[in-house]
Amino acid sequence: MEVINLPTDQYGHLTDRKIWNRSVAKQLAAGDQIELTSAHWSLIQAVQQIFDETGDTPPMRLLIKVLREKIDESIDSRYLYRLYPDGPVRLASKHAGLPKPKHCM
Repeated sequence: MEVINLPTDQYGHLTDRKIWNRSVAKQLAAGDQIELTSAHWSLIQAVQQIFDETGDTPPMRLLIKVLREKIDESIDSRYLYRLYPDGPVRLASKHAGLPKPKHCM
């Protein structure tokens, strides 16, 4: 994978979502020592959809609700933490090319 210099903020989130694509997401994830699986891609897609609809990154409860409706009703916070142990909403938002969630430290 070719590594390119990405414009990011102090938290590593893209400053220009328009440059986001799957290769960019893989590079951002690699920087967090995460290899994106199909489960990650589903989560990234859901976060992007919520952001596009609301203009904000989703809080954990809303994200779980959407994932239960769209993917599997058994999804819970433990599932998300298995994908992203260091913060599912923050890292999924980062890998989705979105700004750092306001509700995340």
